[in-house]
Amino acid sequence: MHAGSPPCRRRPGPQVWTFHEHKKYEFDLEFDLPVAYPSTPPELALPELDGKTEKMYRGGKICLDVHFAPLWSKNTPRFGIAHAMALGMAPWLAVEIPSLVSLGRIKEKEGEGS
Repeated sequence: MHAGSPPCRRRPGPQVWTFHEHKKYEFDLEFDLPVAYPSTPPELALPELDGKTEKMYRGGKICLDVHFAPLWSKNTPRFGIAHAMALGMAPWLAVEIPSLVSLGRIKEKEGEGS
């Protein structure tokens, strides 16, 4: 961060990826640490999938409320960002990407192979 720049909680992160039918699908990940972190889980977003699935909020934030938030609250403050990725993002990708592919809403990017 440069001197004089406004503080920012949103962090552009690495890419997340999953395989489906021998093809690799990669997406840019953004995460936002809420003010109440670590009592509240981080918000995970895949901006390029915004609007392509019902299990996503505006801005590409994935829906973790129903399944992951109770698990997080039971394990606060032991859980961290890695837990959000392994127990929140990974299962979401495993369910949603095959669905989006079968509906034709996403395709493998050119230059990405198996």
